[in-house]
Amino acid sequence: MGDEIKHLRELETSVLSVTPKKWTDQSNDQDNNEIVNYILCGDYDRIFHLAIVRALLDNSHQQPLSQAKAAVAENVKKVITQKDKQTVECELEILCVAIACLQTFVCQNWLGPSTGVSDEIVKLLSGSKDVTQCRREIAQELMCDGEEVYSLCQGIEFLFTAQCVLESCKSHCQNLQTVEWWMLRSVYVYQQILEDKCASLREQMHTLIDTVSKKEPLMTDDANRELVVQYHMEVGYICHTFYDYKLAHEHLMATKKCTGLQISLTGAMGKRTRFQTDDKAQLLLKVTREGGPKEENYIKTRLPKILNLDDDTVLDKISLTEPDTEFAVDMSPVEQAVVLATMEDHLRTHASQEKLTEEEAAAHIECILSQAKCWSVTLASLYRRSSLEKGSRRRVERSMMQIEEIVNQRKSSDPPATERLYLFYSVKIPPLWKLERQLAELLLSIGAIGSAVEVFERLQLWEDVITCYKRLGKMGKAESIIRDQLAIQETPNLWCFLGDVTRDVSHYLKAWEMSGHRHARSQRCLGYLYMGQEEYEKCIECFQKSLSINSLQVPVWFTFGCACMAAKKFQEAVKAFKRCVNIDTDNFEAWNNMASAYIQLKDKKKAFLTLKESIKCNYENWRVWENILVVATDCGEFQEAIKAYHRLIDLREKWADIEVLRVLVKGCTGDYRDSQGNPFSHHKQALKELFGRITSKVVGESEIWRLYAELTNSLPGQTAETQQKVLQYLQKSQRCLTQELHWEKSVDKCKNVGEQSLELADLYLSFCDKSLSTQESLSLLQSAKMMLKSTQAKIKMAHLDPMTESLPEELNELVNKMETKQQEIISCVNKLKQ
Repeated sequence: MGDEIKHLRELETSVLSVTPKKWTDQSNDQDNNEIVNYILCGDYDRIFHLAIVRALLDNSHQQPLSQAKAAVAENVKKVITQKDKQTVECELEILCVAIACLQTFVCQNWLGPSTGVSDEIVKLLSGSKDVTQCRREIAQELMCDGEEVYSLCQGIEFLFTAQCVLESCKSHCQNLQTVEWWMLRSVYVYQQILEDKCASLREQMHTLIDTVSKKEPLMTDDANRELVVQYHMEVGYICHTFYDYKLAHEHLMATKKCTGLQISLTGAMGKRTRFQTDDKAQLLLKVTREGGPKEENYIKTRLPKILNLDDDTVLDKISLTEPDTEFAVDMSPVEQAVVLATMEDHLRTHASQEKLTEEEAAAHIECILSQAKCWSVTLASLYRRSSLEKGSRRRVERSMMQIEEIVNQRKSSDPPATERLYLFYSVKIPPLWKLERQLAELLLSIGAIGSAVEVFERLQLWEDVITCYKRLGKMGKAESIIRDQLAIQETPNLWCFLGDVTRDVSHYLKAWEMSGHRHARSQRCLGYLYMGQEEYEKCIECFQKSLSINSLQVPVWFTFGCACMAAKKFQEAVKAFKRCVNIDTDNFEAWNNMASAYIQLKDKKKAFLTLKESIKCNYENWRVWENILVVATDCGEFQEAIKAYHRLIDLREKWADIEVLRVLVKGCTGDYRDSQGNPFSHHKQALKELFGRITSKVVGESEIWRLYAELTNSLPGQTAETQQKVLQYLQKSQRCLTQELHWEKSVDKCKNVGEQSLELADLYLSFCDKSLSTQESLSLLQSAKMMLKSTQAKIKMAHLDPMTESLPEELNELVNKMETKQQEIISCVNKLKQ
């Protein structure tokens, strides 16, 4: 029995990831089971005509499809217990049926080659000949968390069968070790044909990842090292799909460790355009491998056509000054997939630096395409390059033509399915209709709306059709098309689309009733409609219903929180935004809004901690830093407030928030303590450094100079030099005030200038009491006298009543003080002259 299990393990891993060399070595192996050879050769159609498939899917009693999984499980038990085959061999054959179904579904909707979909599977599942009705029922069964599958999905029965058989394998096939891995792949494929992310699939994903990670010796045997790399990449991509970016990063980084690749960005001199005369530094990718060269265990196969850039200015590739310099080792297809995965992870973790990351991504892709070897890795790289180039005026044409080429190559029969499927799950390739949708979006971006509409209509992407007709101002045409589709077949989605066009609540309610209150989209759309009409209570109710069906709708959680904020339900808003960030931890707007809700709840400490989480997601957003500055100041986190102010200067250069500075200075000069209970005076030096930086950028703000003077005057160990600085800062403050045009016409400004003039005069007098020379003292006092005289004269000129020769009451006392101070200065001058 031990040898049989060992042989089973070898066969299982061989069908899990078949490399090009293995296809030729193993497909003719006489010791292999017949069905395994069909899998290795990609001859899936033959498998569907084998007796084991009829035995597994037999529904002669015509049970409803809702009971299909239970029926298949019963059939699996029967097949395993049959006497003519050993259990181990039988379990492997059952798994191969599921694999054949899943791979066929992928070929039909992702990779090609396009083959006719056999009705045999549908007939077996339904027990009848009504194939169309059976497929409709399967689509209904595949609804997940209220989300429908894409209406033009081909061969949907293959995915459904794969799920049923894999579930049964998990329960009844005790000797298999790769079932959960194939289930994980099926979850990844399944999610991509649904309208929105589904919470139940996310939970299933985490369970399967935990199970596969603990498999021995699958994940620890050195012979399976390449499989382990593929596993980490697959987990990384599916975690990205379900917003679990932290776990995705861990797995994608593990791929580099397993392969020993060192991937980094570097520079080299070269030219990017045809007319460039001087070589400039160009961004390139450097790839090295620990341990030196690696022996190749693959053969190069036919690849998707890589289109060159035919532009009269920009070169197709960078022309390097030293073209013979090698920046990347010769990589295997798996290693190329690792480079692509590293790029995707980098794009995700540096999403806020859009322009820079696009250049970095282009360097990764160019490196892979320069030594293309594998169909799926090359296809994924070309798709990613097209996505990056769609915003470039000189590259958008190639972007469109490349997508068109990828779509057309799906129809070709060469290369075979096995070559296309190799590493498919280890790269990020969208299904066919999403590729064509991107092509239509490119047409839309260049103004070819009519052509885009044709593509959207053919793909039955009615939401995009509505958007196009809205831009054309032809909403009547959009309504007509949706009603025509409803006449063919009514679905909850079509009623929702009609509601989107007409803004009629009854259409969404019709969709809701038709689905038996299980259609998340209808309540979601209804909630958005009420949100736009500012009917927040109704909006909240609709979002609650939608989220109770599918709790993984990040945009809905966010808008739900906003609706709660608008309705002044701040506690509910906090819960909504918490759910939002629990799913997508990088959603800085949700963190920011949660902090706003905490502020409304008077919980400023939690608001501050929440904003700190927000800034981790978007370190470059000055508005979040501004919020941190205000909240940190308000709750006594003075060190964090000073740090935030520095960051705002980095981002905005001439940033000034006088209210915050006033609080900080007051905290330093008064008997205040920070949030940790320490005297705020401990932060005086840090605040002084901040003021030094602020005043180097903002030189014309009087209050900032005055606060700087106040802070400097409060520093311990005052010296003549320190006092000289205080005087300089106050002089600059006074100058800023009096340089403002027509300040004397405002009573409030007159009071401000007058009071500051008195303060400055006192400082002049205190300086004269120090050990200054007579000449220096006279100079200072003369300056003080002239300042007071000038200020007093301007106030009188603007506000003195010519009839009564009197000033307004609020200015009279101030002017009298200035006259008294002026007399005091004159007395001091006279004493010094004696």
